[in-house]
Amino acid sequence: MTVRFFPGSKKQKSTLIEGFLQQFHVDHELVQPDGTPSRTFHLGTDPAVEVDGQTYVDPNVDALKKIFRIQ
Repeated sequence: MTVRFFPGSKKQKSTLIEGFLQQFHVDHELVQPDGTPSRTFHLGTDPAVEVDGQTYVDPNVDALKKIFRIQ
């Protein structure tokens, strides 16, 4: 599973996602917005997680649990 984390300028939401990834030991790549082309969202504003090519913009904890199949 390939997981990439795009932190956003919304620090509280970015911290929530980053904390989730660390808590559940999800191996991920931290991607900085500079140098990465934007697709369907504005990199640098909303945090996003890309899992095997699927991009999830600003997911909450419940959505992350479903994405990673954690109960």
